[in-house]
Amino acid sequence: MTLSPDTLRPETLAELEAGLHQMKTANYFLRVAVDQVPEAVMILEAETHEKSGPKVLFSNATAAALIGVEPEKGLRGMGIADLAAGDMDASVLLDALNRAVENGGAYECEAMIQNFYGQPPQRCRWRVRAVFNSLRKLLNFTLVVTPLQGNSRATMAALRSDDLDAQSEQLKQDNLAALAQGIAHDVNNLLGPVTMRLSDLLQQVQGQPALKEELQLIFGGLKRARQFTSQVVTACKAKTREKQPIDLGSIIHDTVKFAGAGSNAHLRVRLAPGLRWPIADAVKISQVLQNLILNGIQSMPQGGYMDVDAENADIGPGEDSILKPGMYVRVVVRDRGCGIPPENLERLFKETFTTKPDGNGIGLTTCKLFVHAHEGDIRVSSRLNIGTEFTIYLPAVPAKEAPGHSEKDHAPVPLKKGQGRVLIVDDEDDLRKVAQIILMRCGYEVLECDNGQDAVKIYQSLARTGTPPDVVLMDLTLRGGMNGGETAEEILRYDPEARLVVTSGSVNEDVQMTFLEKGFVAVLPKPYEAGELTQVVHRVVTMMSRA
Repeated sequence: MTLSPDTLRPETLAELEAGLHQMKTANYFLRVAVDQVPEAVMILEAETHEKSGPKVLFSNATAAALIGVEPEKGLRGMGIADLAAGDMDASVLLDALNRAVENGGAYECEAMIQNFYGQPPQRCRWRVRAVFNSLRKLLNFTLVVTPLQGNSRATMAALRSDDLDAQSEQLKQDNLAALAQGIAHDVNNLLGPVTMRLSDLLQQVQGQPALKEELQLIFGGLKRARQFTSQVVTACKAKTREKQPIDLGSIIHDTVKFAGAGSNAHLRVRLAPGLRWPIADAVKISQVLQNLILNGIQSMPQGGYMDVDAENADIGPGEDSILKPGMYVRVVVRDRGCGIPPENLERLFKETFTTKPDGNGIGLTTCKLFVHAHEGDIRVSSRLNIGTEFTIYLPAVPAKEAPGHSEKDHAPVPLKKGQGRVLIVDDEDDLRKVAQIILMRCGYEVLECDNGQDAVKIYQSLARTGTPPDVVLMDLTLRGGMNGGETAEEILRYDPEARLVVTSGSVNEDVQMTFLEKGFVAVLPKPYEAGELTQVVHRVVTMMSRA
């Protein structure tokens, strides 16, 4: 375009800016639309780069979740072979691209896709389309990737069946689980520096009981948050979590103390003698109680009294239209707030219904889902300007011998001093700084970096002088081109005796063994306490002697 005085007129520039804005808006809406697609979608460039094949130009959020990378980072710049679980799968994918070109535009295959969050590889169906212009010049490749359930033959038969709704529901569940894993990773990373610093501070205020009690309360809430992130991932995976008898009295006391902290409401707890133990998931029940208590506190902005009562209840045959006959515990959460209008009571547990300006209606819906999952029921009664009463029924068994409940249950893990050189590789700046401060105070020499390339250089440089790090704390998601898994492989290739500890917000019990099989000597899931950090480092340094 030739520049001239006419070209630079204000109205011309305004027109160009308007056009650019429209393009940005269209691109944004297109991106959002593609991110809603349940399948993984990728666009590859036409050119091939040595063994890695064509590189990814664009990927949607589902693709990022399937591969196990953060949606913001995406897969841009990765070769198609880098996504494969092995050399054989990479060959299958590269051959599929060639066949798509030869067949006039389309080809399908099956191959294993790897996961950078440490999940096992998944077998997927890859639908490849070669995109040409009007002159038959290859522009790019569009790939749609769908995970297969079970063996490929069974899956092919299932795909040809009429049960499309069930398949769609399963796919949504798989995508939700992958998304939840990513969210849990980010939340755990945010909790990391706070958990570590607070657990450290608690051990420095032994002579200040009032301050220690306040910090202990906050620390207990952080530990519950850590349990909750793990529970969310488990729930989204649709895996049945084993329920067991729980000490409801202790859970009520802890939840009331935490939820009522800082409010002007007075919470009274009344527990019947010989209170039975419900067969339940303690984290979920605590979440239900916390939600109901917080709702009650919010309904009394001027303060007031709330009651949390628990007693045994027996349901006989034909006595209740919902509950099965048997032994139960009945929990009542009662406030003296503004009450709920009669027309809203029936809609109270409906998803998205809320009367709060900034609410979303999810809280009570989740409470109902959790209680029903325990084969119980939740009921509500309310009178305007008098108050609201929620009643929960949970199947229960006779009370067990309760272990002694002391503040040690929420006490931080003690710090462990030692000596050695520690390399921290993590892309979270705050966490690196806090971990460095704590380890140095405990007697360790600490080096740190935020990307895999620097980690490899630091390790090799120290190893050449005969002083390699005694421990490498390795996060899985790093800045730059290499992730934690690739960085670990490179270090172990250089020094098979390297002591690597995986630290990540996405590591759970399901995948810990996978990392140990890959050469890591220990696992330290985020968020970890200061004491947990020093204990793991001390154990690795003192117990893992070099050959």
